[in-house]
Amino acid sequence: MKPFIGSEDAMSTWTNPGWNSQNPEIDAEHKKLNQMVSSLAAVVRNDSGLGLSTEAIDILIERMKLHFALEERNAARIDSESRDILHEDHTLLLARLDRVRQAMTLRDHKEATSRLQAFIAALDKHDAEIDIPLFRMMAISSA
Repeated sequence: MKPFIGSEDAMSTWTNPGWNSQNPEIDAEHKKLNQMVSSLAAVVRNDSGLGLSTEAIDILIERMKLHFALEERNAARIDSESRDILHEDHTLLLARLDRVRQAMTLRDHKEATSRLQAFIAALDKHDAEIDIPLFRMMAISSA
């Protein structure tokens, strides 16, 4: 595994101006989540043991749930299969994020860092391979 991803590298899909879903609401959501994941990475990197990282991840988990529900509602407008694909991947991503939280709760900084890195990579892959193609397809079908 490569060294821990710095906050500037988190969710690189959404920092690339060439990548967008053609849905301004979804793109704005992704940019906000990019900021939140970057902030969490910084908190984990610099955790002073005060429990700030656990509070930060709790906020991110709740925000991710809201975001995933929004994406799934949008996908359901196209078909149930698209919604199901998103839901399945979203469930896996939330499980990864929960594993990060578990390591943070145990104050296992090394494991939390490793799990966060894996989560960020999985989220970036999700965005590039599922979100962008799906929401571009949705934009074309609604045009």
